[in-house]
Amino acid sequence: MNWKLTAYLGILALIFLDSFFINIPIGPLRMTLLRMAILSVFAIMIYRLILKKDVLNISGIKFPLIFLGIWFYYGAMAITWSFNKAAAIKELYYFFLFILLIVVLIYLLQKIYDSWVSASLWLVGAGIVLIALLELAFGIHLPTSRYVIEAERFVELDIRRATAFFYNENDLSVFLVLVLPFFLTRLLSRPISIKLINLLAILAIVGINYMNDARLSLIAIFLQVVAFVLLAQFKQVKKGVRLALVSSPILIGAIAWFVLPALVNIDLFEGIREGRGSASHRFNLYLNGLYATFQSFMLGVGPGNFPEHIDPYRFNTSGFTNPHNWWLEVLSSYGLMIFAGYVAFFIFIVVKLFSIYRFEKSNGHLALSLLLSYIGFVIACLGPSSLFYFWPMWFFYGVALAFIAKHRIAK
Repeated sequence: MNWKLTAYLGILALIFLDSFFINIPIGPLRMTLLRMAILSVFAIMIYRLILKKDVLNISGIKFPLIFLGIWFYYGAMAITWSFNKAAAIKELYYFFLFILLIVVLIYLLQKIYDSWVSASLWLVGAGIVLIALLELAFGIHLPTSRYVIEAERFVELDIRRATAFFYNENDLSVFLVLVLPFFLTRLLSRPISIKLINLLAILAIVGINYMNDARLSLIAIFLQVVAFVLLAQFKQVKKGVRLALVSSPILIGAIAWFVLPALVNIDLFEGIREGRGSASHRFNLYLNGLYATFQSFMLGVGPGNFPEHIDPYRFNTSGFTNPHNWWLEVLSSYGLMIFAGYVAFFIFIVVKLFSIYRFEKSNGHLALSLLLSYIGFVIACLGPSSLFYFWPMWFFYGVALAFIAKHRIAK
């Protein structure tokens, strides 16, 4: 095992275990083992690039890396008009670490086999699924869970939720959406035992999200499964078209009987109209975010400053101050220009992954897994209150860009 693989696996482990180790305050900021590891590997990378003539080939991913730099520079400028400058500086400090994480992963994964990357993410996903099932079975949680940190809030509530290494169940659900495709693609493996193990894991992920009441994540999983069938089993889909046409009256009847009542939820729309329920709170948060964006002349309210621009008299959010929508979080905090750049950044990754999967079958499994992860993320990212500080999201960006860069080198 070379040092790059060791460093990669160490960073992957610390993404989830970091809170169990040191946490040193440096003014308003914090230094942890994960951050020290990223800075250390980055320093080694610079040393080897300069003195050891090592190579960091980014020819195929220059645009996303340049955009991340522009995003950071714009955020630094936005401090000047941010109301809460301490929150803005804190978010930029984390953003700096996230960019370093991405660069470090691009460097480390250049010489690591794709199978190692895929297997490592599968193992992490399997471990977290097992922990989540134990939480649901026995009602216990890790110290990082809000059900431990804020236990007094939930004393009188008889609910079963799983959070694993995350603060709340919504963060866990987003991660499960990101990691689910690594189980889906293994359904293509030959031995029936591997198919069975991964099928059980997929069912467990669906069950965990159902118990966590993560409806958006369930929708995301449904989209991932449909995309997986269309992309990986296209020939079988073509063969099944006739059967689908023959059985279409039955399918239409089933949809009308079971699915439409769930989609046309009268209580949901009544709740929004009357200003009650979580749907109403989210709706008002979205309106508040759009209003704040327009009030800032589309420049954004500044990094980490969404909570400072809640207008409770105009939009009743019942005390909720986070956007609960990653797309809106980027738009409202950084403005229209950065939002458009982020959409282009996201589309770049998806298109490149699809191209690699479509034309390079030797890289198929990891390309398909990452592609399905981002298809699900489009919907799942609407669930958590805020995603900017969500380490797994930035980790997946690093893995995807490293994979694209490595494919460009091989090609």
